[in-house]
Amino acid sequence: MLSPGAFERRLASVGSFSLLVFFVFFAALAYWQVFRTDLAGDDRNPRVLSAFYDPARGRILDRDGNVLAESLGDGTRYYTDASVAHAVGYLDPRYGSQGVELAFNQELTGQRPSGWAGALQAEFDRGRLEGNDIRLTLDPAVQAAAAAALGSRKGAVIALDPRSGEVLAMVSVPTYDPGGLTTAGDALFSDPDAPLLNRAIQGLYPPGSTFKTVTAAAALGGGVITPETIVECPGEIVIDGFPVSCRNVPQGVGTYPFRDAFTFSVNAIFADVGVKTGWEKLLRTARAFGFERQIAFTLETAASQVYAPGSALSRVLLASTAFGQGELLATPLQMAVVAAVIANDGELARPHLTIGAYRDGALVRELEHPETTRVIDTSLARTLRDFMVAVVDNGQASGVSIPGVSVGGKTGTAEAGDGTSHAWFVAFAPAENPRVAVVVVVENGGQGGVVASPIAGAVIRAVLAQ
Repeated sequence: MLSPGAFERRLASVGSFSLLVFFVFFAALAYWQVFRTDLAGDDRNPRVLSAFYDPARGRILDRDGNVLAESLGDGTRYYTDASVAHAVGYLDPRYGSQGVELAFNQELTGQRPSGWAGALQAEFDRGRLEGNDIRLTLDPAVQAAAAAALGSRKGAVIALDPRSGEVLAMVSVPTYDPGGLTTAGDALFSDPDAPLLNRAIQGLYPPGSTFKTVTAAAALGGGVITPETIVECPGEIVIDGFPVSCRNVPQGVGTYPFRDAFTFSVNAIFADVGVKTGWEKLLRTARAFGFERQIAFTLETAASQVYAPGSALSRVLLASTAFGQGELLATPLQMAVVAAVIANDGELARPHLTIGAYRDGALVRELEHPETTRVIDTSLARTLRDFMVAVVDNGQASGVSIPGVSVGGKTGTAEAGDGTSHAWFVAFAPAENPRVAVVVVVENGGQGGVVASPIAGAVIRAVLAQ
């Protein structure tokens, strides 16, 4: 029988050992949950994969509640519509995840956030996790119209409500089957046509004459010119040895108000006005619209650029930039932002793709809280809106004309560098109370007014039909 002193020493030893075990456990927990949180979300983590393929993973729905992605009884992820593949994304044990599947994985799986509290809660909740559904802003009728109008042509369509920033349609072609990555993944990743690239938000193209909206905003807003300022083109304008012709104007040469130079998209006049505006004003305006940085959006976007890093900001580069060439590169989303700002009296409602997280049909929480910011003043926005309406009214984009509806638009035929041109069109409607801003780009498609404007027209009609 132990003496009282020996018993106390034995009890103290057991207590010390227990404290040591307790300390080691929580030190390890701290290491993995605090210092190695990167592994918690790693697609190779077995727990992450298990959660990915758990049948309780939430569904992805369009704005009307139609299922775009859901898990079957065996955990297989099933996708219903290839036209929304770039928005919805994919989920694959080898290739990981992308799109909404990646951006809202915690919400879809019911995973707890990293850290002490999340780790402990996850341990107690194990076996009872259930994900929420994610409802997107995509409108099924508008999405279908955009996909059908673009067809198999490489390019992108993006449409948003300029009042709210909700993305109504987002199409990128070529597309892919998100459920087929297991068998076709290597081929998709090496395909030179880049079917996995979301061209609507990550494709970078010279914007051509659609950028004249930004140049006009800089020149008008900077007091360099007015809509009625008389401009003159004698046939061509030469800037530091760089000749720019007066094509597009019905009379070819002569004098006319600046607003007509916009309507008929006269490169020479915009080159001259751009040089008079200067780099400082042009860059300030372009950056206010979102150029030179990633636009804040639900999914990762590419940053549009005004000039390449390290370039000498010469007058010749400024002239070509002013009419939409030079070293300009823009995503369709970026030009949709430009159109939406003009349509919305100079304010930008941040573009977003989700309405919220839902459980059993009821809203659990909003996932994004888009704010509205002023980009240009109201009077300037309305002047530009009138400019864009005149483009359509004067027959420069007949494919977007809708009887009884005032539509604003701007064509773009952007040199692609291989002897072909990308076809662009940016638009909004109805002009007096815009419900949609839409951008179309068709790679190597030719003239924007001929090729891209009818696609935009189909999207606008789908919105206005509701």
